[in-house]
Amino acid sequence: MLQGLGVDKGLSTAASNVEDGSSGVDPQAQAAARAEAKSDGSASYRSQISDDDHTRLYFPNAAAASGPSDGGGPAPEPVSGVMLDGIFDADAEDDLMDLGLQIGRLCITERLGGIFRPGLSSELDRLLAKGGGHVPDHRDSGQSENTIAPIQRIQSLGMMEPSLDLLLPTTQLPTKVDVYSFVSRPELDMLYHQYFWAVHPLAHVLHKPTFDRQFYRSCLGQDPSSTPTRSFTALVLALCFAAAVSLSQTQPEVQFQTTKTALVDRLKFASERALVVAQHMKSLKLETMQAFTIYLVPHVCGQISRAQTSLVGALVRLAQCAGLHRDASQSYTNPLECHIRSLLWYQICFLDLHTCEAQGPQPMIHDDDFDTPLPMNVDDLAFEVSSLPIPSNGFTDVTLSLMGFEITELHKSIFRDRIALNKRTTDLSTVRAAVESRMQAIAQKYLDNLDGSIPIQRCARLTGTSLLSRCIPMVIQVFLKYDDRSEAQQEILDTMITRSLDMMEAGATLETATDLNTWVWYAPTYQQYHSIVPALILLYLEPDTPHAARASAMIDHVFGKCYGISSQQRCGDLLRMLSSECSAFLRLRKVKHMAVGSSRSTANSSPPNIEAAFEEFRQSQPANYAQPLAAGLDGGLDVTASSLQDLAGTYAEAPVPNDPWWSLPMPNQADFIDPLFNFPAPA
Repeated sequence: MLQGLGVDKGLSTAASNVEDGSSGVDPQAQAAARAEAKSDGSASYRSQISDDDHTRLYFPNAAAASGPSDGGGPAPEPVSGVMLDGIFDADAEDDLMDLGLQIGRLCITERLGGIFRPGLSSELDRLLAKGGGHVPDHRDSGQSENTIAPIQRIQSLGMMEPSLDLLLPTTQLPTKVDVYSFVSRPELDMLYHQYFWAVHPLAHVLHKPTFDRQFYRSCLGQDPSSTPTRSFTALVLALCFAAAVSLSQTQPEVQFQTTKTALVDRLKFASERALVVAQHMKSLKLETMQAFTIYLVPHVCGQISRAQTSLVGALVRLAQCAGLHRDASQSYTNPLECHIRSLLWYQICFLDLHTCEAQGPQPMIHDDDFDTPLPMNVDDLAFEVSSLPIPSNGFTDVTLSLMGFEITELHKSIFRDRIALNKRTTDLSTVRAAVESRMQAIAQKYLDNLDGSIPIQRCARLTGTSLLSRCIPMVIQVFLKYDDRSEAQQEILDTMITRSLDMMEAGATLETATDLNTWVWYAPTYQQYHSIVPALILLYLEPDTPHAARASAMIDHVFGKCYGISSQQRCGDLLRMLSSECSAFLRLRKVKHMAVGSSRSTANSSPPNIEAAFEEFRQSQPANYAQPLAAGLDGGLDVTASSLQDLAGTYAEAPVPNDPWWSLPMPNQADFIDPLFNFPAPA
């Protein structure tokens, strides 16, 4: 369907963009450049607070007048209304915290592109007004604060939730789980082959020959005296569960006369039961952690809940306790075991990054926390021929996962670069140059060696293109201002739209190409179409943009085709719908945020005027607000309990000095006198 819309053409353009340029980057030179930028930036930029509350929360130093420049001009400033992390009401409903909003194929929460954007609705309203369109009135939109209308579409998705028994078993569990209590022998055979065909290339956690030896011996009866251990039983059932999720809707009905939903639910329960029996929350056995990881792989497809994020966090801590984050080559003489440990560790790193993008706040695993080397690019059978195989430059069983592991490390470095941009220890052009260099190195290492005529290699090429195309938008999205027509902003907008379209086109091809049906189940892991929002805004504000054809094709793919209406009118309708739904959704989630454009006192401003603040408070209250506690204090001001609480809150908002208290000069005694009460200074 998308071939006629120019998807493959756009994809080849994206691939050529990331493949041009230098072949790599010198790590020592890059480290030296980072250190130099850090020293220069920190010397010229001190701690300051932005006027805008949203900018202060995400980029607290964004409003500085000076700082590193980008491209010889003034440094681009991040937009308001974006934050790194969010704040929710203390009484927020737990049942509403794991829900999301879906419009077509677009699935979002309060995060858009991994950035917390509680002001998205206000931003869309402002752009709609700029374009001359109708701005929805969220207060009179027919949605009360308690309605669940915007959420019903997400509830109907049947998002897989881990069982509570997985964390806190509530029943007496058996000491052993039998595989054949949950699957028949024909089902086990089919699911085994389905896993290694549809799941194993995408999430390479197992070494197949090693697994096969124990599987055939203990589960298929080659050795009657051998019974599977609790950890291996959990591994087999987790494998069956992941394989069942990867099936099409019709395969279980044709082969086993059951629905896919029933099969998935049964195997999900079985794998959770086996994991609990294997003591997955405290076991450091490699098989148990492999089973835990494979169980979580289907859970990260599509929407990710906080419960799933918590399980990934537990898995990260277990892996660190087991030493998977350390180079095992010095401790293990068996290269195969080192290879298996590396495969498992980097898959856990991917789960960590993917869940933090969905729910936040930051990856638990940092670059300087581990020294585990990347797995070798070899086929699984290579270790059967040689104990120390030579890594290949071509496509192997590990290549697709290995490419994803390297791009995951690049994405993690972008999270770190965001913090550096926040602290003004680097500038946007430096970060972009470093990211582009690493993108080119990864593209030349992997994408150049792929044969698009082979389905699995074409899948790898599309996956790599989609993940690499995300890198630059991850950096520049907080600097994008649609209503700024300066040369620097126009370049940021063009780059954002071009890379976003490259990413979405690759994801759309993964979802629709018939020769890639085997791996289509995993496509939502890479793409939830958050980047369609910039395309909607651009087409609404500039219907004649050069990107109109590609953007319209992606809008049709995400929201469905629509006839008899102009693209500008359709984009306006979609933006109004998105604004209204986001506003209602954020009220349900009880997200706490200030309105876009609100201001706070900065570090350089004078202390708040207490008397004026108190007078403003009094004027906002009714005449009979409260009986005064005291009267006639040099002017007859009424002091109530509520007013005193307000005064305490006003004092609490006063700026706090950065210097420690012992280095501050002692104030005069008169400085402690509150001018509101006009007490006379002591003689």
